[in-house]
Amino acid sequence: MVQHSVDHDRMTKCMIRAVQGLLQLGHIGTVTSIYFGGGTPSLCKPQHIQEIITAISQSATLVDNVEITMEANPTSTEMEKMRQFKQAGINRLSIGIQALNDHDLKVLGRDHSAKEAQVAISIGKNDFPKRTSIDLIFARPHQTVFDWSAELEKAITICDNHVSLYQLTLEPGTKLYKQVHQQSLHLPDEDAIAQMYQNAIDIMHHYGYQRYEVSNFAKEGAQSRHNLSYWTSNDYVGVGPGAHGRLTIPSLGHQRYAMVQCLSPNQWMSMVEQGKLGIQKMQQQSELERLTELILLGMRTQKGVSSHQWDNIASPNLQFNKVFRLLYHESKESENSNNTLLHYLIQDQFIAIDNKSIRPTFQGISILNQIVPSIVMYLEDYYSQQHDMLSDN
Repeated sequence: MVQHSVDHDRMTKCMIRAVQGLLQLGHIGTVTSIYFGGGTPSLCKPQHIQEIITAISQSATLVDNVEITMEANPTSTEMEKMRQFKQAGINRLSIGIQALNDHDLKVLGRDHSAKEAQVAISIGKNDFPKRTSIDLIFARPHQTVFDWSAELEKAITICDNHVSLYQLTLEPGTKLYKQVHQQSLHLPDEDAIAQMYQNAIDIMHHYGYQRYEVSNFAKEGAQSRHNLSYWTSNDYVGVGPGAHGRLTIPSLGHQRYAMVQCLSPNQWMSMVEQGKLGIQKMQQQSELERLTELILLGMRTQKGVSSHQWDNIASPNLQFNKVFRLLYHESKESENSNNTLLHYLIQDQFIAIDNKSIRPTFQGISILNQIVPSIVMYLEDYYSQQHDMLSDN
């Protein structure tokens, strides 16, 4: 996150030192995507962004079609610099539109107007054609299903080829959180929210957008490569105050580590300058933790979890077709199914499974809150049984 009070020249030098150090630590030779996010990176100087991209390219090979995304707020001040950011190396834009009416933007605490949002989309499409994404929030206070559908229809007519739709989440300590809990503002009920999401799916499909992840819709070829890296549980380097990352470290037995960077910008810079790469916490991930994370993230996507992804992580006793073999066979022989939620979800066609992958069906991706825990529980039971067998032997 960029703050006006931070020394940007010092921050940029630390970003370069940290990212190069982490790339070296993970022996990373190729980079497929770079994402400037986590706050307001567009408050940076374009020159600083260019310096960071250059530093990354000096430490690893950027693929020919590397995706380099920047998050931006649709204020006129930030959007005026978009062409300069493009010249600096940015080739994809993600704009935090959130809403297309001034009242709701004010309720959400946003600094831009609906008119600025529309202008921002136009600038994005002009400077980053077919590579501009927008974020919208639904289930806002006092929003009706009709209001949401009409607003989404309007957004579709002016947006590019990628849209992220997020249900409103209340952050403790914020003004909106207090207003809702004091009942001065009221959120839509669960049935209305479910209908909003279903309407969104129908509208996006009608206009040629594919739901490739529970909250993300894209036209053919416009999926976010960077986000797909998260959801397929690939390694990624997180750099900057509060950033999270996942990195396999050859010098530590090729084990994978979950990393969290120091949250305070000034403390983070001091740590980097001391050679600590800004790392506040670093924890080795167990095999079970990695497989669980793969389920949590992979099942959010249309393709789910493939046997190839799974077997790249799993030991011989936990290979995909050993863990899920019974489920796969029982999906073809319903009379032999066990009476568990997971088996019912498979039989009722909310989950599709074969020897190549386990994945949510079109209707299943809407009830991930039931699907994901049931698969995780199944994995934990299987893992426990295998552990007990090994212990007995």
